[in-house]
Amino acid sequence: MPASETPAAPAGPDWYRHALAQAAESRRAMADGAPLHYLGWGLEHGGRPGLLFVHGYRAHAHYWDFIAPYFADRYRVAALDLAGMGDSGHRSSYSARGFAQDIAAVIDDAALGPAVVVGHSFGGARALRAAAEFPDRIRHVIALDSICRFADSPPSSAAPARRPRIDPYPDFASARARYRLTPEQPCDNDFLLDHVARFSLRREGQGWLWKFDPNLPPGPHEPDMGELLRGLDIPVDYVRGEFSTVIRQQDAERIVACLRHGRGPIVIPQAHHYLMLDQPLALVAALRALLAGR
Repeated sequence: MPASETPAAPAGPDWYRHALAQAAESRRAMADGAPLHYLGWGLEHGGRPGLLFVHGYRAHAHYWDFIAPYFADRYRVAALDLAGMGDSGHRSSYSARGFAQDIAAVIDDAALGPAVVVGHSFGGARALRAAAEFPDRIRHVIALDSICRFADSPPSSAAPARRPRIDPYPDFASARARYRLTPEQPCDNDFLLDHVARFSLRREGQGWLWKFDPNLPPGPHEPDMGELLRGLDIPVDYVRGEFSTVIRQQDAERIVACLRHGRGPIVIPQAHHYLMLDQPLALVAALRALLAGR
């Protein structure tokens, strides 16, 4: 849905308005029969290295609107909508390899490769899968509070994904009032919640519906990523939020211990699972340091 169909963006602090002033270019690619949407900043600078941002489960590329522009002075930057989410097309079925193909397709279409890929939550695990499946496309992964399960992992303590509403809300305001983070967490930055909520909805007749495919499988995590992690031969940095209820410190340490070239876990103080929403500037600073150190 074009941004023009959504209510105007709310006012926010200078750093936020500065980021949004760097307007993204909207582009399309194809992967496994699904049209993919992605945003780009500075893609015209062909000599710069590529940097791709990947969102979490049921999220979208606009979660990075106020993060990605802070890297466009040195990188060609993109943020994609994975298939079944955001403004990308849907598939009849979804798989770990399919999402990896989405990442590779956008890297190819935007000529980012070999790229650095930053992935949050579900997107971080998909970035690691993409690095294993397409090693020529990705040179470095930064995983943010990402679930990587092992064969002996206990059941996740994270709240299960809510059953999506299939009947349209009568107006945007009532839909926005129902927007929730999953898992729920504190977040003092209401202007950022408003921002991502605006791009989470689409018009359906006279009403509004969530953009993501209601047929996405709930909690689609790979059952055992241990072998995949041990086989990666690229740098991987792991970042978690200090107060995350999704990734415990010992989980993050185990993930890093499996990696040949792992670093971390780096902990963002006062951050919960959605680091870009509750500690956005700290996340920008951490990413800049990690990119400079590789």
